[in-house]
Amino acid sequence: MKQEIHDRLFMKGLFLGIAVITGFIFIVVFSSLYVSDAIRNNNACGCVIPIPYMIIILSSLGLFVGSLSYYIIGAKHVRDMSRIGRDVKATLRFLPPDERVVIDALISQQGSMRQSAIAATTGLDKVRVHRVIGRLESKRIVEKTDEGACKRVSLIPDLIEVFG
Repeated sequence: MKQEIHDRLFMKGLFLGIAVITGFIFIVVFSSLYVSDAIRNNNACGCVIPIPYMIIILSSLGLFVGSLSYYIIGAKHVRDMSRIGRDVKATLRFLPPDERVVIDALISQQGSMRQSAIAATTGLDKVRVHRVIGRLESKRIVEKTDEGACKRVSLIPDLIEVFG
């Protein structure tokens, strides 16, 4: 749900940025056509800003506005992603320390690891990791699958989206 809202807001900002850039491209192209027509018909006047300079100024202005739009949209996206990261860390504080260590290990490995690798990574012994994973399974936070003689532990897909 939160990801949908974030995606929707990002898309609105993206469309706004594209609209601004498209508007400036239209102005530059229209001005270029007007100027080239005026030069072709010898109607170019000695206005305050000479026509060739006007093209350069409009092109530069369009590039500046496009870059500014991208910067604003990009900065907002980075700010939102860092806020989501802080929210995830705050949420993990509600878990007991051993469960939090296992979840952190899974997050660092894109949500999936072998059970033996979790024990090696976290420093917890294999029996404790087995018990922690059992508790996390009962809370529907992780799921275990057989991989031959090994067990693969994965965050449930909804949580991979949140923590990913």
